[in-house]
Amino acid sequence: MTTDDGYFETYSAFRRHSTFDEVFPAAISKLSSELNLDSVKSCLTFGPGDGQYEVHFIKQCVPNITKLMAVEPDHESAERLRARLEKSLPGVDSQVIETTVQSWKGLGDPVDLVLMMHVLYFVSASERKELFKELHEQWLTTGGRVVVVSASRTKCTGSAHEILARLGTPLVSWEDIETDIVEAGFTKQHAHEITEMRDFSNLDEPFLRFYQKHVDQPVMLDDIRNVIKELFADGSSDQLFRMFAVFQKA
Repeated sequence: MTTDDGYFETYSAFRRHSTFDEVFPAAISKLSSELNLDSVKSCLTFGPGDGQYEVHFIKQCVPNITKLMAVEPDHESAERLRARLEKSLPGVDSQVIETTVQSWKGLGDPVDLVLMMHVLYFVSASERKELFKELHEQWLTTGGRVVVVSASRTKCTGSAHEILARLGTPLVSWEDIETDIVEAGFTKQHAHEITEMRDFSNLDEPFLRFYQKHVDQPVMLDDIRNVIKELFADGSSDQLFRMFAVFQKA
């Protein structure tokens, strides 16, 4: 994943076209009643952006956290994340490292919890396998947990997930992610599928540029616009799915 000064703007536009910000809190509320994370003191998060989802999760589900480390490559997002952590988690010893998952040097001491929300799209299959191996063997305490949020039902024909596939960069499937993390030695503790809607009635430039940034080869904004119009000729909304899952290290 590469970033520049415009990444936060395009990601914000993408979020405005989705209802995920509205449905996510309900999913967290459900999780908090089913999973006890009171023992978690330390947390590592990859690619949190401005931290909206991660901070909401921590405040509701991880009441005893004392230390947080975030790995975030985009500078503007990292600055906003620092401000959010200072305001929302003032008692937590937090550190934001501006680098990619691939370039990060790792932890000195293992943590109790790792958050990976909407970030596994940006690593290759081999990088993903290696990441899960490092988490299991070095970066997580015994009994430590990994929270993953990622797109599911990505192979449904005619869905919004097909946009990136038609542009040559299909999203990693949830089935592949789950297989890799289980093969690394984790056990699935919890899984909940989140339903959101994405609106295609206004194809503004920042929204299109978000897609442009996630296609491996050069692509024009008109190419993206044409693909979306082929799939959603009437500018309608589409129902999408995200898997919210918790895995535990034995």
